[in-house]
Amino acid sequence: MNDTLARVPPHRLAGWARLVLLLLVLCVAWALLYGWSVRAEAQDAPQVLTLAEMAPGLPGSPAEWRAVTLPDTWARHGLGRFGPARYRARLVLEAAPAEVWALRIDRLSTRADVRVNGALVHGMLTAGPKALRRPVPALIALPPTLLHAGENLLEIDVDHGARGGLSPLLLGPMEQLEGAFAAGYHLSVDQPRALNIVSAGACLVALLVWWRRRSEVALGSFAALGLLASLRNVSYSAVGSPLPLELVDWMFFATQVASVVLVGLFALAVAGRFDSRWRSVWLIGGAVMAVLGSVAAAGHWLQQARALLYPILLLGLLVALTLVWRTMRRLPGPTQLLLMLGMAAVFGAGVHDYFYQQGLTSVMDSYWMPYAVPLAVLGFTAMLVRRVVDAMHGVEVANAALELRVRERTEALEQANAAKGRFIAAASHDLRQPVASIGLLAGLLREPMGEARQRSLIERIEQATAALESLLKGLLDLSRLDAGTVQPRLAAVPLQPLFDAIAAHEAAGARARGIHLRFRPTGCVVVSDALLLEQMLRNLVGNAVRCTARGGVLVAARRRGEHVLLQVWDSGVGMDEAQQAQAFEDFVQFEPAGAEGAVRGLGLGLAIVQRSARLLGHALTLRSQPGRGSCFTLELPLERRSLLRDAPAPVAPVRPLAGRCVLVVDDEPAVREALQWRLEAWGAQVRAYAGMSALTEGLAGGAADAADLLITDLRLPDGDGLEVVSRVQALRPALPALVVTGNTLPAELARLAGSGVAVLNKPFRAEALLAALQALAPRSV
Repeated sequence: MNDTLARVPPHRLAGWARLVLLLLVLCVAWALLYGWSVRAEAQDAPQVLTLAEMAPGLPGSPAEWRAVTLPDTWARHGLGRFGPARYRARLVLEAAPAEVWALRIDRLSTRADVRVNGALVHGMLTAGPKALRRPVPALIALPPTLLHAGENLLEIDVDHGARGGLSPLLLGPMEQLEGAFAAGYHLSVDQPRALNIVSAGACLVALLVWWRRRSEVALGSFAALGLLASLRNVSYSAVGSPLPLELVDWMFFATQVASVVLVGLFALAVAGRFDSRWRSVWLIGGAVMAVLGSVAAAGHWLQQARALLYPILLLGLLVALTLVWRTMRRLPGPTQLLLMLGMAAVFGAGVHDYFYQQGLTSVMDSYWMPYAVPLAVLGFTAMLVRRVVDAMHGVEVANAALELRVRERTEALEQANAAKGRFIAAASHDLRQPVASIGLLAGLLREPMGEARQRSLIERIEQATAALESLLKGLLDLSRLDAGTVQPRLAAVPLQPLFDAIAAHEAAGARARGIHLRFRPTGCVVVSDALLLEQMLRNLVGNAVRCTARGGVLVAARRRGEHVLLQVWDSGVGMDEAQQAQAFEDFVQFEPAGAEGAVRGLGLGLAIVQRSARLLGHALTLRSQPGRGSCFTLELPLERRSLLRDAPAPVAPVRPLAGRCVLVVDDEPAVREALQWRLEAWGAQVRAYAGMSALTEGLAGGAADAADLLITDLRLPDGDGLEVVSRVQALRPALPALVVTGNTLPAELARLAGSGVAVLNKPFRAEALLAALQALAPRSV
């Protein structure tokens, strides 16, 4: 047996344990109710009559008296469950009572006559046809003059609609019986009624919630079920009705059918099958049962129909509750147990009430459903309260998260404002310096001077132009990365040619600062974007050279399994922890340790490196110690195939655009003239236009017919570059086009990237322009 239990999954054992616990609770509840139902036999009353005679039929009909023991249940000795009958019992007193006595009958039909020594003390047998016929508690006052010493005859005529029988007869002083009767009446009538009124109120609130959230089908179906069942249970204590009895009986039957249908709909909603064909099965089955009940009520055989149809309803209830059970097992602890207890109680009460309604239990019994429905509603209310509490907790968590995000956004805005301030401060210094230098040097060129002096000034102008171009290029690169317009092109990239190119570019700056710049030779080939990787490494090496006053800079590639660690070491000023945390932020410049360690630029290099690394999926790390230097590491995927093959360097032709016609559209005269001179120096025939209107006139004269290339600025006074491209390509669909722009707005960059037109960002050098034209139309250039 232990082996068998070992093979049972733990959740199955837990489910069976809960089921056994529920059954035990129901058994205890049944025992308590049954003990209360037979409490009349143990009452400390002066007289308890349990022996009587009974004869079926109305008064005046032939009597076939038989001895019975009270409580007497007709169905137990084959007398059916409803109809009229007569009882008589004898009370022997030693002396006539001197005070008001009472006759207590815990189960007496609502249509009954009670006579004591021939005097009518309770007359309801001749009540109107709308009086219901069901057993209820009764306390009848007996004046002292009715009872006498010796034998007293009690005659009781009853007419039952169902559950025929009679409880023991208790007689004694009114003061002695009244308190116990009131307590019993409260337990059997007032308490279930109050419980179901409260349940109806809770279900009504749930219905109002469902009315605002129609998608909560489970909530709406259970609330309707609880409200209907609670109102039905409240009506059990009614002794009369303004409606015909046949209609009342059918309404009770229809209520039972509707309750089972609602349980089924609730089960389907909980299990997530509400939209399946089973919903139609439940609705159609309920409608058929209701029609059969109406036919039976019209034929006055609804009681017989109940005996046949109620087991079908109980079977449907069992199927629905089984589906609910399987779904609700996933709910947490107490809520699950309470809801399961309520569901099991409803089914147990349904089975019990069927037997009770058929007269198969003692007449002293009562309906259990008025107690089971509030228990089920309590379980569902607990689940609903839990959902509300969870929702409120979720709202609190969401509010806390929102407040946190607001704080984070506020801090980000503050940081952005600080970065903006740093940028303005840096721009006011670093951008003006080369512009000021260019202006002064250009002014000197107007004065007479020797050739050597003039050549030196031109070199200084070129240096200032290069510095200005570098700063503007950094801003443009940052904007393009933020706009998401940079699409990486992953390929095999050999590192040694990259090292050679950067060494040639940075060697002069390192020698000028008196430091050693070394590149450790490598044969590693990695997978990356060649242009972005070169840009990242250039920024890292340039930053290291600027921040190193003595010692040197080392660039090396180290194999680590399937990756290559590309590292840039320097012996510069280093950074503390606070500076390392800010190193990759935009426009960040640290205060120099001294004049030799001054940091120049706008503080964009490391920000560009971080954004590029994130775009490529390369891990970027920083280690640094103040006064001892820093180490930046890029982790790159290794490409195993060797691509280190010598390739002849391309030789640029002297006149690469010879014989080609280029259309140029730019509203800035200086830029337009510079472009025209440069293109003509390359051998091209240039037709330049100041804007859209001038181009329109040229196109009308056939300018597009002989054109081989189109170069246009993005921002024009009477249109835009993309419109120019569209206008020209409408006449020459295959004409290659290049848009040049200095716009760094992310939205504009994204629009250009989405257009599919080639873009060259200002400022640019002649080499970049020629490369763009060669990539755009290699057969033409």
